[in-house]
Amino acid sequence: MKHDNIQSLVTQFWNSLVDTNDELNAFINGGLPVSAEKRHKSFVQHWDKMKEKAEALCDEIEQQSSLSVDQIDIKLPWTSQKFKDEWQMWKDYLIEQHNKRMKSRMEFAALAHLKNISEDKESVAIEYLQFAMAGGYPRFFKVTNKNYESPTVTGVRGDGDY
Repeated sequence: MKHDNIQSLVTQFWNSLVDTNDELNAFINGGLPVSAEKRHKSFVQHWDKMKEKAEALCDEIEQQSSLSVDQIDIKLPWTSQKFKDEWQMWKDYLIEQHNKRMKSRMEFAALAHLKNISEDKESVAIEYLQFAMAGGYPRFFKVTNKNYESPTVTGVRGDGDY
């Protein structure tokens, strides 16, 4: 019930912000005197920053309120500092590049998958993480020699125009 109440308040706030934004845009587009141009541009820039902050806040509130299950403890399959750093970099990369936050069950399953595809070899697991980040991938996978080969295209011009 608490989640529903928070979600309702966030939705009400966001809808109010959207309505206010629409009214502001109608007012500005309705024709302002030239003398007000410079002043309203600065205001609009500040208003846009406030909307971004409000959106981030609403997203964070929704995320926090949706945590209705207890998180599970995460144990890394390798305890070296190098792997800890690489794993944290992977989680940060997902947020930065793909706007994806790992919750505990996803992290647990991802670590089990990484351990499996790397055949329990820490150095291989780190290579897979780095390969995925370097390629901009949202997930890691087993890397084979085929991944490194140049693509071959048959039935087209051979001048590299593919």
